[in-house]
Amino acid sequence: MKLKLKMIAAAAAMAVTGMAHADLIPTTTGNSSLALLAFNAITGVYYVRDLSYTLNTFLPSSVTTLPGDGGVTGDKSPEAGFTFVSSDAAFASFLAGQNTADIRWTVTAGDALTTGAGGVDRLLLASSTPLTVSNGTVRNAIGGPSSLAGQNNPMGLSTTGATVLAPFLQNNILQANTLSLLDGVSNLFYFAATTQTGASSTLATQTEYGNSAGFATVSLASNGTFTYALAPAVAAVPLPAAAWLLGSGLVGLGGMVRRRKAAAVVAA
Repeated sequence: MKLKLKMIAAAAAMAVTGMAHADLIPTTTGNSSLALLAFNAITGVYYVRDLSYTLNTFLPSSVTTLPGDGGVTGDKSPEAGFTFVSSDAAFASFLAGQNTADIRWTVTAGDALTTGAGGVDRLLLASSTPLTVSNGTVRNAIGGPSSLAGQNNPMGLSTTGATVLAPFLQNNILQANTLSLLDGVSNLFYFAATTQTGASSTLATQTEYGNSAGFATVSLASNGTFTYALAPAVAAVPLPAAAWLLGSGLVGLGGMVRRRKAAAVVAA
């Protein structure tokens, strides 16, 4: 099942748990909101949070937006590290009375522009397992059909859950093993379809958020705290001046000993 990103704005407005953030920017703008989606896989009750970033402002470092999208260069996986923390009191209302073991979540944003130089779909997605997706998967995730009718249900949702979450979940992009549990950790991936039309099986370009110190992680705590964390790369630690002096002294001492031995041999 895949995530239909452009439905997030409407879903946030009609969510049964009373969250705010109905102003989420949809993917049809080409630069949608970075959003947290949590839901109960049994009952279908769901929660959406605007994380106050857009796709273009949360790109991994060294990635530049496609032509026509403004030429923004990503900065969210710098060598110096990066930590972003978000929370929302409404999360407690969403979670009240539910079995927390049934809660699954992901983070996503997208770009569904299909015209002009920038008309290549892009997808940002959190996953608890490594992802490799095709052009067709990215394109369908952004703007595919809005019904689960006739489609498989690999996440094992109940009938109620599948019906309520039909606007969010489609085809096969969100598998049960890609979604995280509460207090679980996921990695963050950025995909761009290499073409807007044509071969669906061609792999999309992929960047996993991270730097030379390791991969970035995202996590959603049971108290509603969402964290994006990327540890700073560890720079080589220079030896203190005293160590250099000691080393040079030992080298000098060794040279003096060799000279004395050589002099003794000559004298003999």
